[in-house]
Amino acid sequence: MIIHYDKPGQLSNRIWSVLPSIAYGLEHKEKVLLINFDEYLDPFENLNKNNLIHFASRKLLRKFFFSLKVRGYIQNGRSNIFRKYLNLNLIEGWSNRLGNQQMIVNQSNIIRDIFQFKKSTTKEVDQLFDDFTNDYTLVGVHIRRGDYREWLNGKYYYSDAEYLSILIDIDKQLKLKGQKAKFLLCSNEKLNIHNFSDLDYFIIENSSGVKDLYALSRCSYMIGPPSSYSQWASFIGKVPLKFIMNKDDKIALLDFSIIVSFNKFDNGNELFID
Repeated sequence: MIIHYDKPGQLSNRIWSVLPSIAYGLEHKEKVLLINFDEYLDPFENLNKNNLIHFASRKLLRKFFFSLKVRGYIQNGRSNIFRKYLNLNLIEGWSNRLGNQQMIVNQSNIIRDIFQFKKSTTKEVDQLFDDFTNDYTLVGVHIRRGDYREWLNGKYYYSDAEYLSILIDIDKQLKLKGQKAKFLLCSNEKLNIHNFSDLDYFIIENSSGVKDLYALSRCSYMIGPPSSYSQWASFIGKVPLKFIMNKDDKIALLDFSIIVSFNKFDNGNELFID
């Protein structure tokens, strides 16, 4: 049995950190226990419907494993007394997030089903999107702020004007294809939406990180700075994604591609940051 016990970052980082083990378990019929999702269990419908994958709250057990790690008794994924005598493989997932990429591709449909959102999350978004999808090409925009002001010295922290310039160019490209663009604006900070008045845009009222994530997964295209959040939306919705790597990027519609595993696009491109 594989046991994940660390809690790296927020929801999307947490998911990407466990996918290599989930994919391995599905591929090799080995049970996987995830005791690191306590605060993120609620939004999902099917977390425990697969008999190989089990999510559970085990706070005391997690603390026990961490105390052993601090004392040097266990190291990530390496043989130890638990593996030798109990056949338990203790994993801290973030350092392994790039592993088992082909297995993730192989098991992608089952993975999407495991992480299916509840109707309470999707219903409102679906009703809104049903009003748009026949008339518009929906472009999801992840305007990542917050910690991005400091992360890598603000390299991927773009102004509204910089986003607007790129989005206007995408709008023009879609018009040349005979398509009307409608831009979904999502951010982890309150936006001054008047700064985007040159676009046909909308937001999810009274939204949350989970609702925005699902809404982005329903778009036809998605754009934003490098982010595990956008990657997860692309993966679950099979949405072509393009990262803005520089504020002066010239982006073509052909640049967009679906995420098939962490940092890996369907067109063969890879994201390299750390």
